[in-house]
Amino acid sequence: MYHFNRYLRIALSLTLLVFMTACELDEDLDPIDADSRDKFTGTWLFSEAPAARSISYSVTVSKDPTNSSQVILKNFGNFGNSYSAYGIVTSSRIVVPTQEIYPGMAIDGDGSMPSSSLMEWSYSIEGGGELEEYVATATK
Repeated sequence: MYHFNRYLRIALSLTLLVFMTACELDEDLDPIDADSRDKFTGTWLFSEAPAARSISYSVTVSKDPTNSSQVILKNFGNFGNSYSAYGIVTSSRIVVPTQEIYPGMAIDGDGSMPSSSLMEWSYSIEGGGELEEYVATATK
């Protein structure tokens, strides 16, 4: 009986050891205090299409100090540095909900980030009863 209890304790100890070593933290997890907006902030050069308005201009993306899930896009749509839109940030995307960016002009759209120095945007600008669709690439 003594040998049986001894073998049982050894078997249980080995089983516990296996389970304890299998519980590791996943190193791919983002740090708890990481801000998903960080990778979007900075000045981006937007190159816009269609051909009728094929232009390039700078947009400055900064963190919204009043909302931890939003960014401010200064000069989005090339309305000038006095005008800004806000965007909602997810892990690799900024969504700009419909908003008046300039008196009588509404804008909405979204941009995705396939790499740390490139964003791909699609958005629309509506004003004076007309709606225009745009695509742009933004580089840092």
